[in-house]
Amino acid sequence: MLAALLWWTFNNMLDGMKPWIERPPYAHKSLAVIMMVIVCTMAMMTLGVLLWALVFQAMHVFGSLEEALFFALVAYTTLGLGDVQIPDDRRLLGGITGANGFLMFGLMTAMLTDTLRHVRRVQHHLED
Repeated sequence: MLAALLWWTFNNMLDGMKPWIERPPYAHKSLAVIMMVIVCTMAMMTLGVLLWALVFQAMHVFGSLEEALFFALVAYTTLGLGDVQIPDDRRLLGGITGANGFLMFGLMTAMLTDTLRHVRRVQHHLED
């Protein structure tokens, strides 16, 4: 939900930038939007990992926040390194974390693609 709120805020900001985006030259403006999208998606991913780590910490799954963050990152990115393992009675949380991360990576890819398509259409004065 927080990722959706952040993305909604970003899209509103992008709509406010429309007059600037549609004026030539386009190359540096496209690059600026790409960089903004990357920062926004990285913030969403970081927030997702942090929230999972805080859930693990609140449930006393790991001994330290660093260990919870590391496991959340590894599970969220579906790397599954195995050097930090979740207790057997909480292992479903690891799978849910991985599924959530997998879903978010797909969603962020779709959002990035849609934003870049929108910017190109605005720059070429096409209807969206």
